[in-house]
Amino acid sequence: MFRVLNRNGMFGNYQRFVLPVRSVCNLSGIKLSCGVRIDRCVTKRASLNNANVALQSGGFRDASELQRKLFHVTASRQALPPLVIVILRPLSRIAAVLFGRRLRKWWRALPPEKKQDLILRLKKRKMTLLASGAVVSAGVLWYYLSHLEKDPITGRTRFIAISPEQLLQIAQIELAMQMELHKDNFLPPAHPAYERVVNVANRLIKSNKEIPHLQHTKWRVTVVNEPTITNAFVLPTGHIFVFTGILNMCTNDDQLCAILSHEISHVLLSHMAEQFSSLHLMDILVMVPLVFIWAVLPQVAALITHWLSGFFSEVLFRLPYSRALEVEADLIGLQLTAKACYDVREASVFWAKMSATDSPLEWLSTHPSSETRQLILDTLMPTAIQLRDQCKCPSLPLVDPRTLRVTVPNKSVLVYKNTEGCGVCGVLNAVLVFHGAPLCKKLGSEKMLMGHCET
Repeated sequence: MFRVLNRNGMFGNYQRFVLPVRSVCNLSGIKLSCGVRIDRCVTKRASLNNANVALQSGGFRDASELQRKLFHVTASRQALPPLVIVILRPLSRIAAVLFGRRLRKWWRALPPEKKQDLILRLKKRKMTLLASGAVVSAGVLWYYLSHLEKDPITGRTRFIAISPEQLLQIAQIELAMQMELHKDNFLPPAHPAYERVVNVANRLIKSNKEIPHLQHTKWRVTVVNEPTITNAFVLPTGHIFVFTGILNMCTNDDQLCAILSHEISHVLLSHMAEQFSSLHLMDILVMVPLVFIWAVLPQVAALITHWLSGFFSEVLFRLPYSRALEVEADLIGLQLTAKACYDVREASVFWAKMSATDSPLEWLSTHPSSETRQLILDTLMPTAIQLRDQCKCPSLPLVDPRTLRVTVPNKSVLVYKNTEGCGVCGVLNAVLVFHGAPLCKKLGSEKMLMGHCET
């Protein structure tokens, strides 16, 4: 799931062991104005008149209550227990390494004449070997194609090989871990912070009632009193976890709704199932290369090659894919926020604050930088405001919050509109976020946190 700032925090175990990303995502076809796609989804999959609406007064239950079996909209598949899959993943890689080393030792122990004889036999049977490889490749391709599904909200085709039962069991494991980890820091339902989260979540879900998944899920709120953890996440079981660290960063309910919308979007888009499925597929694909590396190369060279291959696959594949999913959740979350009649512009202000403490190395992160997210959201803001108007929401305040100074601990951040024009590129009304003097986005300065010009 999504971690807002606490990249090294306790939720890291969730990312490392349950949600590693192993697939390629193409988000070029995703648009913010996907209300039409959602309406089509409602037409195809459910009718609100027959829906068992989960959100009622008192619909949010105490977080300590055990999760009941949830409504499933897809046919279930026979599946291995998730614990078996989680355990088999590292074991399969270890087995590939050991098999490769064993194969190397066996080859080196063979007499020269036996080596030559084996090579000749392999050459004679090369067509058989090629045919076998083609059959295996076709099987893997068939497995991949047979598990492709089209997301009803975004229309994006993705690989899903995990059953709903598996997904819920994995989520239950993570839920149990989180409940045990933070059991001494839960805020009671009567606490103002708890009521604040519940009120925003209720309004958000009721305003998006045409999405069946939102209504069929029994949502539960848990507020954890951990001021040092700026984190929030939502599990497929419907459990919403919000830490007081990020709650304190939300100046108003508009910003809190933007965070909750993002987290809930991960569940609506089945990102957890997609990520786990991609991990499963990647484990299958890397088995042969791992055996080859450890069978052909000396131990030190094999160790270095193994590490380098893992590093480059992380940087060039897993991390960009993870960032793409985060962007997708931002896009859908902004729409959910707009339909709930909150001020969508506050989402941009929130990321302006978060950018003051961002890590400078986005390419080594599972999430886009706050600057990147702010730029994307501002680019989509006109469409989001238009969607908000279509929902007959009250008019937005005349003063754009992006033009006001915002504060973060030990930082001074300003969302600034330069009405006199930029001295470098000449753009008028350039919206900038900066720590010191106003800077134009064309400067490419590291001090600039937003990088969006709005004429």
